[in-house]
Amino acid sequence: MRAPTLLIAASAAAVSCVAKPSILRESSAPAQDTELHLPRQGEVVLDARVYYGIPILQKSFYWDGNGEVDAAGIKLRELWHASDSFAIGSGVTASNWFLGGDDAQAVEFEAVGRMIVHRAADESSAWFFELTGGYQYATDPVPDGGTVWNWTFSFGPGVLVPISEHFDFEGGVTYHHVSNALGRDNDRNPSQNEAQVWMGFALRF
Repeated sequence: MRAPTLLIAASAAAVSCVAKPSILRESSAPAQDTELHLPRQGEVVLDARVYYGIPILQKSFYWDGNGEVDAAGIKLRELWHASDSFAIGSGVTASNWFLGGDDAQAVEFEAVGRMIVHRAADESSAWFFELTGGYQYATDPVPDGGTVWNWTFSFGPGVLVPISEHFDFEGGVTYHHVSNALGRDNDRNPSQNEAQVWMGFALRF
């Protein structure tokens, strides 16, 4: 009976020696973070959104706005998170201005800053504030009676909701100002203020 007992013990020891390295290899492998989470420092965000711009007539806040042309378009942005809460980047907008008759098309280049002002404790959503400044060039004067070129700036709140590990839903409202900066008394400066309602998606990596 002694020989079989020794054989069983030796076999068990051999199996243990073979199994331990594989267990160690599995335990030393880094855990994959597959949980939904909000943007983090160092991440790059590619943002695509559609919007519709509704004119705000006359003066709003501190800026005149005599233009009354609806506009709609697509915005593409790339942002880099310098911290969990602050991101900077640039963007381009392709828009259509509904002038009546022949519409005008425009392209706008923007510098973008984003500050996340509230993060849900469970990382399920966040509120942010964006500020932009840019330059726009159009196929026809926009607003009507102005110039084909304009300076722009915008600001407004938004919300983002992670829907997968690297994919977010976004939406918000933006105050957008368009002006050629020729002065409020210049007939060729019918600047326009508008509320842009938008929604889109963002890819993070």
